[in-house]
Amino acid sequence: MEIIFNNRNNPAYETMFNDLIQDVFGFSFAPWFEHLPWENCYESHSIVENGVMLSNVCVYKADIVINGKGLQAIQLGAVATRKSARGRGLSRMLMEHILSLYPNTPVYLYANPSVVGFYPRFGFKQAPMYKPEIGLKIDNDPAKAIKYNFDDPSFVSVLNGERCRSNIVDCINSQPIQMFHLMASYSNHIYHLPSLDIVVIAKQKDKRLLLADVIAKKPVAFELIKQELPFAGVDTVEFGFCPDWLGVEPTWVLQDTDKEPFFIKGDWDLPEKYRFPVMSET
Repeated sequence: MEIIFNNRNNPAYETMFNDLIQDVFGFSFAPWFEHLPWENCYESHSIVENGVMLSNVCVYKADIVINGKGLQAIQLGAVATRKSARGRGLSRMLMEHILSLYPNTPVYLYANPSVVGFYPRFGFKQAPMYKPEIGLKIDNDPAKAIKYNFDDPSFVSVLNGERCRSNIVDCINSQPIQMFHLMASYSNHIYHLPSLDIVVIAKQKDKRLLLADVIAKKPVAFELIKQELPFAGVDTVEFGFCPDWLGVEPTWVLQDTDKEPFFIKGDWDLPEKYRFPVMSET
């Protein structure tokens, strides 16, 4: 049994990793591997025994903006131990290993509610998270916008290009994570608004619209965006990011920390109310 590190394309490693993720979470990373190479900012630390990956923790080296200042942090994700290998302290070994590699680096992660007692053992503390939202009626023509596919070259160029960012909290190098979310959850919810030359990623459930992301090269007033959103029957818009650059003053609703636990470790200077971009979560 050994701890293995990978941040390069390795088909054998990807197969072991994907088999573990399917065993623990029930979904496949194969489409992500197919469309995106491993990058230097994304690391996988795992324990392998007899050719089988038993446990894993991934590290994403994130460039964060908080209150207009840059911060280099790491986000932990894909924390998984095969069901048949639990109780052997494998996740603890990996966590201690990773934290020893990044001893002075701020760390954050989104936890499974069933394991919230695990992370405080390593110095993590649970932090509040908020949902910025506004009450707003939208009854537009759903056919107004042009839909993009996630692998459309025009859209990929937009995703990888320069864009407006929040000065409250943002992550500026999370394109691979964004692509994972696009493939997994938003492949049919990417809209180009040609009159404003922006892309929105949005999904409606009943009368509530989650505006997961807005990609624009320059600030755009939300007053203009709302007129072009291709949705009807909406009475509440939830922003999946801090919408300060859209000129919006939202209501900040505290998230249910039992359902969506968020943990941090190290030196953070987070504002009182904020939202990490949902498209940057691992």
